[in-house]
Amino acid sequence: MDNSILHPLDAGKMSDSELFRAMMDYAHEGIYFIDRKFNVTYWNDSAERITGIPASDIVGKISTESILRPVDSDGETITSERTALKMSMMDGKIREQEVNIRHRDGHCLPVLLRTVPIKKFSKILGVMEVFIDVSSRQKIENEAEEYKELAFTDKLTGLYNRRYIEDFIKSRMEDYQKRTIPFCVMFLDIDHFKLFNDNYGHELGDEVICMVGKACSLMIRSSDLFGRFGGEEFVAVLPGTNEQNMYVIADAMRSIVENTGISSNGDKLKVTISIGATMVRPDDTAESVMKRADELLYMSKEAGRNQVTTA
Repeated sequence: MDNSILHPLDAGKMSDSELFRAMMDYAHEGIYFIDRKFNVTYWNDSAERITGIPASDIVGKISTESILRPVDSDGETITSERTALKMSMMDGKIREQEVNIRHRDGHCLPVLLRTVPIKKFSKILGVMEVFIDVSSRQKIENEAEEYKELAFTDKLTGLYNRRYIEDFIKSRMEDYQKRTIPFCVMFLDIDHFKLFNDNYGHELGDEVICMVGKACSLMIRSSDLFGRFGGEEFVAVLPGTNEQNMYVIADAMRSIVENTGISSNGDKLKVTISIGATMVRPDDTAESVMKRADELLYMSKEAGRNQVTTA
């Protein structure tokens, strides 16, 4: 591959065809042409760089489908009678897709592929396919998604954290104000949690937190939210529910925790939770509905723990 820079004076000595090809070779994108008879007539330097395949292996070949031969997530070649190349040769329309292709050394990489018909007036002379390696962009997007997940996820339990819970409640409040979609908020707290840490150590305390999180998560729907608010406190938010269902779910959470417990050195330790639960009201804000649920939680604590208080 020649990486020397094209000098303007050299460009003046070239024919239009030579100049065009030289410009294509300096393009960052991989580019190749297929004529009307599906004969590959051109393969630029970037196409070789991205795929590892030299022009000598490509130019002169006949292909009725993309030379890149897109593959699926398992690395199997995707075949279809209605390939983008065939369709663009027929109807003259530009097509764009993100696909995986196989590099000459065997590894797969994602590319953004544009299939562009070459026309003279209304006659289609052939097709150009332009492709660019988007693995770096994909890596950045994946990392951004990971950072986003970390920002909203509790490290110990893997549940949503306080930041996400508060944002979720604000969104449900907007739904309630605009479309009158009801929801409830539950605050849950592990009873006598300090004793677990003091008597058995913080490692077992963490196990108790994780057990409660996992057990209570079994009681909610995919549209609901259950997260760790902080310490030994959790929050559940159930959109589209009513007061009766709210109590049934809250008591089911209380019951499953009580009946699950946790083991330490062969001993079965009983774990219980107290819950405060409330439905949203017309005059509520996100802050007021959370505050009321928290106050109801402490009413459960004062009434003897291991119970549900609603209002």
